[in-house]
Amino acid sequence: MRPFFFSYKSISISWYMFFTLVSASFGYIMASILATEYREKKDRIQDIYLILLIVGFIGARFGYALRHPDLYRDNIFSLFKLSHYNLSFLGGILSGLIALISISRIYGIAIEKLLSIFTTAFYLSMAIGIWVLRFDRLLLSLAHFKILLLSLVFLVGMVLELALGRRFKNKYTSITILLATVFAYYILI
Repeated sequence: MRPFFFSYKSISISWYMFFTLVSASFGYIMASILATEYREKKDRIQDIYLILLIVGFIGARFGYALRHPDLYRDNIFSLFKLSHYNLSFLGGILSGLIALISISRIYGIAIEKLLSIFTTAFYLSMAIGIWVLRFDRLLLSLAHFKILLLSLVFLVGMVLELALGRRFKNKYTSITILLATVFAYYILI
Protein backbone atom coordinates (compact mmCIF):
# COMPACT_ATOMS: atom_id res chain seq x y z
CA MET A 1 0.00 0.00 0.00
CA ARG A 2 1.29 3.46 -0.87
CA PRO A 3 2.32 5.60 2.12
CA PHE A 4 1.03 8.75 0.44
CA PHE A 5 -2.40 9.70 -0.80
CA PHE A 6 -0.87 12.12 -3.30
CA SER A 7 2.71 12.71 -4.34
CA TYR A 8 4.01 14.99 -7.05
CA LYS A 9 7.64 16.08 -7.11
CA SER A 10 8.30 17.63 -3.68
CA ILE A 11 4.62 17.81 -2.70
CA SER A 12 3.36 14.83 -0.73
CA ILE A 13 0.14 14.37 1.19
CA SER A 14 0.13 11.42 3.56
CA TRP A 15 -2.96 9.36 4.23
CA TYR A 16 -3.03 10.80 7.74
CA MET A 17 -3.11 14.37 6.41
CA PHE A 18 -5.72 13.46 3.80
CA PHE A 19 -8.08 11.95 6.38
CA THR A 20 -7.44 14.82 8.77
CA LEU A 21 -8.38 17.38 6.12
CA VAL A 22 -11.44 15.44 4.96
CA SER A 23 -12.73 14.77 8.47
CA ALA A 24 -12.07 18.36 9.60
CA SER A 25 -13.89 19.66 6.51
CA PHE A 26 -16.93 17.46 7.14
CA GLY A 27 -16.95 18.51 10.80
CA TYR A 28 -16.83 22.16 9.73
CA ILE A 29 -19.76 21.62 7.37
CA MET A 30 -21.74 19.77 10.06
CA ALA A 31 -21.12 22.54 12.61
CA SER A 32 -22.22 25.13 10.03
CA ILE A 33 -25.47 23.25 9.35
CA LEU A 34 -26.17 22.81 13.06
CA ALA A 35 -25.52 26.51 13.68
CA THR A 36 -28.63 27.42 11.72
CA GLU A 37 -30.66 24.68 13.42
CA TYR A 38 -29.66 25.96 16.86
CA ARG A 39 -30.23 29.57 15.79
CA GLU A 40 -26.66 30.68 16.19
CA LYS A 41 -24.62 32.88 13.88
CA LYS A 42 -23.02 30.64 11.30
CA ASP A 43 -19.78 32.63 11.09
CA ARG A 44 -19.38 32.59 14.89
CA ILE A 45 -19.82 28.81 15.02
CA GLN A 46 -17.35 28.39 12.16
CA ASP A 47 -14.81 30.52 14.02
CA ILE A 48 -15.34 28.53 17.21
CA TYR A 49 -14.91 25.28 15.26
CA LEU A 50 -11.52 26.38 13.94
CA ILE A 51 -10.45 27.46 17.43
CA LEU A 52 -11.52 24.08 18.83
CA LEU A 53 -9.69 22.26 16.05
CA ILE A 54 -6.42 24.05 16.81
CA VAL A 55 -6.83 23.76 20.59
CA GLY A 56 -7.74 20.08 20.20
CA PHE A 57 -4.54 19.32 18.26
CA ILE A 58 -2.42 21.28 20.72
CA GLY A 59 -4.12 19.53 23.64
CA ALA A 60 -3.68 16.13 21.99
CA ARG A 61 0.02 16.82 21.56
CA PHE A 62 0.40 18.19 25.09
CA GLY A 63 -1.50 15.22 26.51
CA TYR A 64 0.86 12.82 24.78
CA ALA A 65 3.91 14.75 26.00
CA LEU A 66 2.59 14.64 29.58
CA ARG A 67 2.15 10.88 29.37
CA HIS A 68 5.60 10.33 27.84
CA PRO A 69 7.94 12.99 29.28
CA ASP A 70 11.00 10.74 28.92
CA LEU A 71 10.75 11.04 25.12
CA TYR A 72 11.33 14.80 25.28
CA ARG A 73 13.78 15.11 28.12
CA ASP A 74 16.84 15.26 25.85
CA ASN A 75 15.31 17.21 22.98
CA ILE A 76 12.55 19.64 23.90
CA PHE A 77 12.18 20.77 20.27
CA SER A 78 10.90 17.33 19.27
CA LEU A 79 7.64 18.41 20.91
CA PHE A 80 6.90 20.31 17.70
CA LYS A 81 7.20 17.24 15.44
CA LEU A 82 3.64 16.08 14.87
CA SER A 83 2.32 12.79 13.63
CA HIS A 84 -0.68 10.70 14.52
CA TYR A 85 1.57 8.45 16.60
CA ASN A 86 2.25 11.17 19.16
CA LEU A 87 -1.22 12.57 19.76
CA SER A 88 -3.42 11.76 22.73
CA PHE A 89 -7.10 11.21 21.97
CA LEU A 90 -8.10 12.01 25.53
CA GLY A 91 -5.82 15.09 25.64
CA GLY A 92 -7.56 16.49 22.57
CA ILE A 93 -11.01 15.89 24.03
CA LEU A 94 -10.18 17.42 27.41
CA SER A 95 -8.53 20.50 25.91
CA GLY A 96 -11.48 20.92 23.54
CA LEU A 97 -13.94 20.74 26.43
CA ILE A 98 -11.98 23.28 28.46
CA ALA A 99 -11.84 25.60 25.45
CA LEU A 100 -15.55 25.10 24.82
CA ILE A 101 -16.40 26.07 28.40
CA SER A 102 -14.26 29.21 28.09
CA ILE A 103 -15.77 30.11 24.71
CA SER A 104 -19.26 29.57 26.12
CA ARG A 105 -18.59 32.17 28.80
CA ILE A 106 -16.91 34.62 26.42
CA TYR A 107 -19.68 34.53 23.79
CA GLY A 108 -22.54 34.04 26.24
CA ILE A 109 -23.81 30.90 24.49
CA ALA A 110 -25.17 28.07 26.62
CA ILE A 111 -22.60 25.29 27.00
CA GLU A 112 -25.30 22.68 26.30
CA LYS A 113 -25.97 24.25 22.90
CA LEU A 114 -22.28 24.39 22.02
CA LEU A 115 -21.77 20.81 23.18
CA SER A 116 -24.64 19.63 20.99
CA ILE A 117 -23.24 21.40 17.95
CA PHE A 118 -19.60 20.47 18.36
CA THR A 119 -19.88 16.93 19.70
CA THR A 120 -22.01 16.06 16.68
CA ALA A 121 -19.35 17.50 14.38
CA PHE A 122 -16.67 15.67 16.41
CA TYR A 123 -18.44 12.32 16.01
CA LEU A 124 -18.70 12.77 12.26
CA SER A 125 -15.05 13.80 12.01
CA MET A 126 -13.89 10.81 14.04
CA ALA A 127 -16.08 8.37 12.10
CA ILE A 128 -14.25 9.45 8.96
CA GLY A 129 -10.81 10.09 10.48
CA ILE A 130 -10.51 6.66 12.10
CA TRP A 131 -10.12 5.15 8.63
CA VAL A 132 -6.55 6.47 8.49
CA LEU A 133 -5.71 3.31 10.46
CA ARG A 134 -6.59 1.29 7.35
CA PHE A 135 -3.70 2.86 5.46
CA ASP A 136 -1.13 2.89 8.24
CA ARG A 137 1.74 0.45 7.71
CA LEU A 138 2.50 0.13 11.42
CA LEU A 139 -1.11 -0.53 12.34
CA LEU A 140 -2.13 -2.78 9.44
CA SER A 141 -2.52 -5.61 11.90
CA LEU A 142 -5.64 -3.84 13.18
CA ALA A 143 -8.50 -5.73 11.59
CA HIS A 144 -10.71 -3.93 9.10
CA PHE A 145 -13.70 -5.05 11.14
CA LYS A 146 -12.30 -3.27 14.18
CA ILE A 147 -11.83 -0.05 12.22
CA LEU A 148 -15.40 -0.34 10.96
CA LEU A 149 -16.58 -0.94 14.52
CA LEU A 150 -14.71 2.12 15.80
CA SER A 151 -16.21 4.21 13.02
CA LEU A 152 -19.66 2.91 13.90
CA VAL A 153 -19.15 3.86 17.56
CA PHE A 154 -18.72 7.49 16.51
CA LEU A 155 -21.64 7.32 14.08
CA VAL A 156 -23.86 5.93 16.85
CA GLY A 157 -22.68 8.79 19.10
CA MET A 158 -23.63 11.26 16.37
CA VAL A 159 -27.06 9.71 15.85
CA LEU A 160 -27.69 9.64 19.61
CA GLU A 161 -26.69 13.28 19.88
CA LEU A 162 -28.95 14.27 17.00
CA ALA A 163 -31.89 12.21 18.28
CA LEU A 164 -31.62 12.67 22.05
CA GLY A 165 -29.99 16.09 22.19
CA ARG A 166 -33.12 17.84 20.99
CA ARG A 167 -35.63 15.55 22.66
CA PHE A 168 -34.23 15.86 26.17
CA LYS A 169 -33.48 19.36 27.35
CA ASN A 170 -31.22 17.96 30.09
CA LYS A 171 -27.88 19.74 30.22
CA TYR A 172 -26.06 16.44 30.82
CA THR A 173 -27.28 14.63 27.69
CA SER A 174 -24.41 15.67 25.41
CA ILE A 175 -21.68 15.06 27.97
CA THR A 176 -23.17 11.65 28.85
CA ILE A 177 -23.21 10.61 25.20
CA LEU A 178 -19.64 11.88 24.80
CA LEU A 179 -18.43 9.93 27.84
CA ALA A 180 -20.18 6.76 26.64
CA THR A 181 -18.68 7.13 23.16
CA VAL A 182 -15.15 7.70 24.48
CA PHE A 183 -15.56 4.76 26.86
CA ALA A 184 -16.70 2.52 23.97
CA TYR A 185 -13.74 3.73 21.90
CA TYR A 186 -11.25 2.78 24.61
CA ILE A 187 -12.86 -0.60 25.12
CA LEU A 188 -12.57 -1.41 21.41
CA ILE A 189 -9.10 -0.02 20.75
